[in-house]
Amino acid sequence: MSKNVTVFLVDDHAVVREGYKHLLQKTNIDVIAEASSGEEAYHQFETLNPDVIVMDLSMPGIGGIETIAKIIGKNKHAKILAFSMHDDIVFCKRALQAGACGYVTKSSAPDELIEAVFTVAANKKFISQEIANRVSLKQVKSDDVLSTLTPREFEIFQMLAKGMSLDEIATTLHLDYKTIANAQTRLRQKLNVENTSQLILAAVKLKILPV
Repeated sequence: MSKNVTVFLVDDHAVVREGYKHLLQKTNIDVIAEASSGEEAYHQFETLNPDVIVMDLSMPGIGGIETIAKIIGKNKHAKILAFSMHDDIVFCKRALQAGACGYVTKSSAPDELIEAVFTVAANKKFISQEIANRVSLKQVKSDDVLSTLTPREFEIFQMLAKGMSLDEIATTLHLDYKTIANAQTRLRQKLNVENTSQLILAAVKLKILPV
């Protein structure tokens, strides 16, 4: 029998982690560790050296997309499967750009998550069927405004759209106020908005925030 695939499960909800851990371990998948934040995942992944990191995107602190980028920046061979409640292709695209090998929505059938883990472990790409269908129906233009945002800018965009202040974002991301203020200026230029209200409206239109 081939050796089990080892998984590092990253999600900020303990109940969710327990449920998916139980699901995965019914197969030849061993959940060797869990983390509840991007920071925790980033600091642990090298020590653990899992076959696959299953990464939630919406977590307190640095979100999943920025964490993916940071992990890939440290180890380009890390295999990360984004696992998210977001079923819009914007988030799939951003996760893959950050370095994820696959994207599965939490509304997918349980078997799809299992298949995704084995596929990513085999060094192949995997995208949820529902997302793949949307990608084929709606080809995202290469000049799409969101494609111009770096992973950090995208993270800050989400935080600003949720109403967080520059001070709160700086504290959360462990960056100084000036760095966040400069990022906000770049965001407004790229999004062609003049104030926070327009930025929030842009977030809704771009499906970064629900209506």
